[in-house]
Amino acid sequence: MSFDPIVQKSISEQVAQRLLTMIRSGLLKPGQQLPPERELAAMLGVGRPAVREAIRGLALLGLLRIRQGEGTFVGKLETRELLEPLEMIIDLNAGTLEALFDARLIIETGVAALAATHMAEEELERLTRNVDDEARLLSDPAAFAAADVEFHEAIIEACDNPFLQSIAGSLYMLGKKSRTITSRIPATLERSLQDHRDILVALKARDPQRASEAMRAHLVRVRDAYRGAAQNKDESVHD
Repeated sequence: MSFDPIVQKSISEQVAQRLLTMIRSGLLKPGQQLPPERELAAMLGVGRPAVREAIRGLALLGLLRIRQGEGTFVGKLETRELLEPLEMIIDLNAGTLEALFDARLIIETGVAALAATHMAEEELERLTRNVDDEARLLSDPAAFAAADVEFHEAIIEACDNPFLQSIAGSLYMLGKKSRTITSRIPATLERSLQDHRDILVALKARDPQRASEAMRAHLVRVRDAYRGAAQNKDESVHD
């Protein structure tokens, strides 16, 4: 019989855990400013280096925000803000981005199927206006990308399942890097517009299977466009 050794937490880890507990319990609220580093160290009975290290770690996770000249504040704790550190990881790791596409293929196809049976008429009208806007924005990649975000978010919101909404919304926001690359390719924007039209037709028909298949076809094409763009970029670097 063997036992794993008991690992003693460092002082900075204990400070981070204390602050995290206060954030979770609501004692520290989003946007609230923390006491100055010296004051916080005295309150917790630890040295300033431990407080500094704990704050730095929580800031990397998006839980705290360090504003130069102002102090340290509790983050907004919104999904987009908390995902920023993960976006950086994905930006540095192409393999992780591939895994993200796989996850989106599983989750967003199911979300589209649910949305087909749950979307209200006003939501379908909103989606129709969104697609019409995209058609006018083909020459403006940045504006088209913003409209693309609205299109997918509207479908995610309409699936009427809070768990899937959270998961799908997070996965979509993490795909920022692929959209930054593929939105520069005119042919990809035109293909995405047609894909969105196909998805909209399936949603209006209240056809879950067709909506799921249309979403899958769209995501596969976006993934392939990203792969092609990334490969061309690598080849140009080696030329």
